[in-house]
Amino acid sequence: MNRPLSAVILLAAIVLSMLATSCFFFDSPTERYKRGNAYYAEKQWDKAVAEYTAAISRDSRQAIIFTNRALSYNQLGKYDEAIADCNRAIELNPNQELAYVTRASAYNEKGQYELALVDCNKALNINPRSALALINRAWAYNAKGMYPEAIADCTKAISIEPSRAIAYMNRAWAYNEEGKYDLAMADCNKAIELDPKLPLPYINRAWVYNQIGGYDEAIADCDKAISLDPQIATAYVNRAWAQNMKGKFDLGIEDSNKAIEINPNLPFAWTTRAWSYFEKVPYDFTKDWLDMGMEDCNKAIELNRKFALAYNMRAQGYILKRIYQLALVDATYAIELNPKFAIAYTTRAWAYNDLYQWDYAIRDCDRAIELNPKLTQAFDRRAWAYNGKGMFKRALEDANEAIRLDDEMAAAYYTRAVIHKNMGNLEKARKDLQTCIDLTEDPDLERAAKALLGVL
Repeated sequence: MNRPLSAVILLAAIVLSMLATSCFFFDSPTERYKRGNAYYAEKQWDKAVAEYTAAISRDSRQAIIFTNRALSYNQLGKYDEAIADCNRAIELNPNQELAYVTRASAYNEKGQYELALVDCNKALNINPRSALALINRAWAYNAKGMYPEAIADCTKAISIEPSRAIAYMNRAWAYNEEGKYDLAMADCNKAIELDPKLPLPYINRAWVYNQIGGYDEAIADCDKAISLDPQIATAYVNRAWAQNMKGKFDLGIEDSNKAIEINPNLPFAWTTRAWSYFEKVPYDFTKDWLDMGMEDCNKAIELNRKFALAYNMRAQGYILKRIYQLALVDATYAIELNPKFAIAYTTRAWAYNDLYQWDYAIRDCDRAIELNPKLTQAFDRRAWAYNGKGMFKRALEDANEAIRLDDEMAAAYYTRAVIHKNMGNLEKARKDLQTCIDLTEDPDLERAAKALLGVL
């Protein structure tokens, strides 16, 4: 039976209307926003941005969509885009806590810590129990060397949300900088327990291991972090640090290069590569490693004028150049920036030893050991200073402790050999010199040991 034409037209209109409604529903701002959220949860940041952008093109009045796109931009390392989206979200809704926190995170990543603190405080004014605001404020405090404040914020964040792995991670950072390595290790372990797929706690734990001499463990943790995220620059830097401590400077350079390739604005990477370069000065004459290292230190300082580690490393470069007054200036400024920076005290002690200013060297080593009782270089340099003062028994105690802490430190055996020689223990001196020769990869140290061995 044939339907009337009017009925056919009516049916077609209904179908078209249903299709149009269906298309609108599936392509609506709400649906695109939901799809963006789903992609974000799956860590498909690019796809999340695309969906949020589509949602915004259909409705640009929703602050939360701009904020979520900013979150995605942060994950992609596009911090300027994230800040722009947060600015728009705040214009639309000045009381949106998450927009301030997200912008603070972007500012932290850009090293703009004062701006991050302002945004975290605004978020906390809106919601005093915002764990994310406290965590981001702790991040800024850590970067500014305000470790007690960072610990307080992380502790409060943990009391609010005990399952936030990043709160333990940021507190570990502060504990580590204060030399509280057991507490730092415990927090790293807790963060890993809460989120085993988060790379940053492994990196923080690697840094703790680097401070206490667990270099193989540090490398293993960096390997794990890199397996979780091959584009995380700080993992390569921490691994480079451990390789340097093991005397594998070419591997240190390789890892530092990778970190700089990923993030050329990371001062720590430039400083660590400078260290590798300096270590190659005595035995590799294929390049001007000393000037290359100084250039890297200057680059790190250019990136962050208050980066204590860079001034300390440049001080070591000046010592190698025998420009001791500039070395003292840089090491002293590193200490002013971070009074708990144990290695900076040993660097200044090194300069004082070379200037025969034994009492100043001893004072600095005392402070370094107070801050880090496991810092081998501090005992070795204090031993050298006591030897210079003729206090051989006291010098021998420190040399023994340096070797107990690191029985592969060639320089410590040379120091002890000199002390034994001055005490008349020639056979012990010969034994230590031979051990120094067997261990060292430094031709200058090897020549000095052989020269001393030849006259005993």
